[in-house]
Amino acid sequence: METSHTPEPPRLSSPAETIANHDDLLSQILLRLEAKSLIRYQCVSKHWLSLISSPKFRERHTLRNPSPPLSAFFFLSTAKRLTFVSLSGGSTSCPLDSVPELAGVKILQSCNGLLLCCSGGGERSRRGFYVVNPTTSQFSKLPSPPYGYQFDDSVGVAIAFDPCRTGNVNYKVVAVWEIGPNSVGIGIYASETRSWSLGLSAVEFMQGQFELDFSRGVYCNGAMHWLTHKDELLYCHIGDGNDEKVVKDGVVASPVGLVFDREYRYFGESCGRLQLIDVFKPFVTQFEVRELKPDYSGWVVKYHVDVYSTVEAYRPCVNEMLMPREGSGWFVKCKADLYSTSYSFQEVVGYYLDRYYSYVVLAFTGEENGGDPCVLLYFPAKVISYNLRDRTFKKLCDVAPVDTGVANGSLHVEWVEAYHHVATLASV
Repeated sequence: METSHTPEPPRLSSPAETIANHDDLLSQILLRLEAKSLIRYQCVSKHWLSLISSPKFRERHTLRNPSPPLSAFFFLSTAKRLTFVSLSGGSTSCPLDSVPELAGVKILQSCNGLLLCCSGGGERSRRGFYVVNPTTSQFSKLPSPPYGYQFDDSVGVAIAFDPCRTGNVNYKVVAVWEIGPNSVGIGIYASETRSWSLGLSAVEFMQGQFELDFSRGVYCNGAMHWLTHKDELLYCHIGDGNDEKVVKDGVVASPVGLVFDREYRYFGESCGRLQLIDVFKPFVTQFEVRELKPDYSGWVVKYHVDVYSTVEAYRPCVNEMLMPREGSGWFVKCKADLYSTSYSFQEVVGYYLDRYYSYVVLAFTGEENGGDPCVLLYFPAKVISYNLRDRTFKKLCDVAPVDTGVANGSLHVEWVEAYHHVATLASV
């Protein structure tokens, strides 16, 4: 006698399984997550890895999230050691360390999540230039420029990347060469064509009028900008697919007078505007935040800042870290100065304390997403956010001391040695 079997009812999929197996639904959910989380979620399954790492998904995510918040810094210490500091978690492992091909590269510039790096440059090798996405560990080596120019002959190289403005995920690299006593040539590499073009055959200026540092370009609103040591601004439009707001090439006069007492300078971009901060002696706790006018007619003072209370609040930790000891780097330095000057030991220590270890402006953050404008300051072993609206400050994170060659020292950074990091999935 045969035994009859009752057929089992079809198994119903759970909502989670339905979503996980439906690429469109899953993509819509994942597109709403931050890039850093998505990198971790690639480990969930091969399916998720394939989806999240696909160029199409990464492009969609970048365009949906074109302006991620500042989340970390790459700090370069006085010992030339690169340290990655997350604003939410302090010092962590450097993302570049996970890419063997990038061992020993030097960061030249950061721009909205992408890094421009170079390597080599020794007696027997030419420099290689790379565009790197530290979030995804992707990198692309740039081809040598044409026209008989070489990277080694350039006086500056910079990167331009702004998906919020351009509406695409393409980037450009700008290289500058001296082609005469009073002129420079500018070449532009475009990621969409993977080729170079000659942007401007010659930009002429009067001899002695400028002392430009083309190695420190800042990209903003379709133009690359460079400053002289006197704060005169040279800019040129490089073309980015949004030509209804073309910026003509030109010069903006300095907003300040004499600059020989300047302690340091911050020059950067936030919310589609250029900011300039000069800190002068002896009033090192007071400065102005200047912003370039949209029509390039000059600079306007946006904020008057006095961070004296912030400096004083963190003065005890500074004094403790720089307590001189026999044989330490600072003690030897101070003794050497004492032998050649009439200053007291306390005055010499105080000079170096104020000169090197008061604070450094790391970044200006505008009113993104309805937030208050702030300046981010570096103190020994700390990153502080100073609110420009209510004049309050808070600690964002601690920075673990590194070996700088100075006993009891910490990181010493300047604005060109603190590279901004935002998380993005943009392909390079």
